[in-house]
Amino acid sequence: RSPPGIEWAMLPLGVLESLRAHASIFGADTEVCIDSQEFVQPFFLCEPPQQVQLFIFLFCASVAVGLVSHHKSAGQYYSWFKQAHLPQNEVRGMAYNACKAYGVFPVPNLSIAQFHLVGWLLLTTILLACHPGLAPRFFLFASLVLYFMYFGQLFCESKHGGHGSVLMPSVFLLLALSGGPRSTPWSLVFIKIFLGIIYFAGAVSKLAVSQVFGQTWSGSTMQAYVMDAMWTRPHRLGLVRAFQRFCVSRWYVCTFLALSGLVFELGFLPLYLFGGHLGASAAALIAYSFHLGVDVLQGLDFKPFWCPVFWVFLPDLQAVLMGIPGEPWTAVVSQGYEEETFRWMASALYLLIQVVVSIGFFDIRGWECLPFTCCPMFAVPRNMFGDEVRGGVMTEFDLRDGGFMDMSYNFTPWHTDMPLSEENLRQLQGRMMVWTSTVHLHPLIHHIITEDAHGKELLLASNFEMAPDFRAKITEYAQYLADCRPEDWMDSQKVFEAIILQEQCRSMFTVDSQEARLLQVSKEEFPRVEEQSPVLLLLSCLGLYTPKV
Repeated sequence: RSPPGIEWAMLPLGVLESLRAHASIFGADTEVCIDSQEFVQPFFLCEPPQQVQLFIFLFCASVAVGLVSHHKSAGQYYSWFKQAHLPQNEVRGMAYNACKAYGVFPVPNLSIAQFHLVGWLLLTTILLACHPGLAPRFFLFASLVLYFMYFGQLFCESKHGGHGSVLMPSVFLLLALSGGPRSTPWSLVFIKIFLGIIYFAGAVSKLAVSQVFGQTWSGSTMQAYVMDAMWTRPHRLGLVRAFQRFCVSRWYVCTFLALSGLVFELGFLPLYLFGGHLGASAAALIAYSFHLGVDVLQGLDFKPFWCPVFWVFLPDLQAVLMGIPGEPWTAVVSQGYEEETFRWMASALYLLIQVVVSIGFFDIRGWECLPFTCCPMFAVPRNMFGDEVRGGVMTEFDLRDGGFMDMSYNFTPWHTDMPLSEENLRQLQGRMMVWTSTVHLHPLIHHIITEDAHGKELLLASNFEMAPDFRAKITEYAQYLADCRPEDWMDSQKVFEAIILQEQCRSMFTVDSQEARLLQVSKEEFPRVEEQSPVLLLLSCLGLYTPKV
């Protein structure tokens, strides 16, 4: 067993000790909780090690806060989504293409009432898993199942969709497989390695895809993706928008951001494996800073359901601050194998599958099996001044918030997978328009765009009547980029002119969409929620009352 002075002394376990002071609801005693050599044992009643208990408490409490904070917007979204006649409403699953859980298990299509019930059950099981005397393993497994049922309904929602929550089920499972109360916290090492594999896979995907496309994943790519965010997710604060303009108009800043992101993703795992407690602490702090930067520059919020995993590095940070030496992770893992071989092997197999999915580029090949992933997000190299597919999406609703359908890179009328027709667009929660130019469509992405949309200088779609001057301004922007040379991404003046044109487009969109709403408000084309009393508002948040629209 690991020395108690190393494993427990540095942890703030006052909360856990107060919980342990109360008798277990199941009456489990030491003989129940200690791992045995028998094939059949009370697995669900076996408490995890104290260090693992602390992480379970911090992780689950943080995720619970995220669920509560965003459940109202998720409920409003699902009430609209369930009643909308959209191709996306016919399926449920993970990521924007609604893949099956682990590529095998289908996600059921829930009613509105069932959705709220599953959401509150998920919150309940997550909170109950925090108590070490309430069979936390059982509630972790229950949370694993309920995760897919709840988040699978929100696969294209702006806060819960995509890959922002993809770590949760893997963490639930690895925690449920942890050793007994006297075991070493080897499951926490597995979680750290799993996280490192995810980041490493993202970097390798970027490098591999850029090699296939024959381009470099560098500053021009970062510039293009931040410009996309300025179309789809403009920040409320003028200071942040000014910072975005500063970054994209300076090639050296874009290059630094792109390369530092790649270095972080490639270096996270080696820094943890070979850097000791200091390296592990640095890796976690850099990772958290990375996600904060992504949130600011691109409007992609990983804080509610991804960042809670960084609590797993708290013992490393405390060891550094308090100067307490600890066992290397290799000793913890090897001792864990001796203590609980079956659970250790099951956890190692889970990590091995993630490695296979990563090096096999399953997502890129169309074999998605989330939560296993090679993290191909933003892997395609870009240059908005070069020969590539260009486009943008503008909405009057804020995609940085929750409760809206996210179609930033998906579901346009010209996509082959679940495209939204003009009739579908009119059902969205607010005014929107999308434009694209497919003159320079790379052969590797021909299958993403419908054949009749290939080779078009400009395609426009909206759910309101666009003014002629607005259409002309979009055309001017697209033509300006087409007339530039690929190396102009490094020309600050050229980039700044593109930014000015983009801001003019957004300004005209705001005016057009407001005028169109005023002209058609009597038709009630877009849902408006009635004013609610505090009692009805509370019932609505609980999913027990559906507002009239």
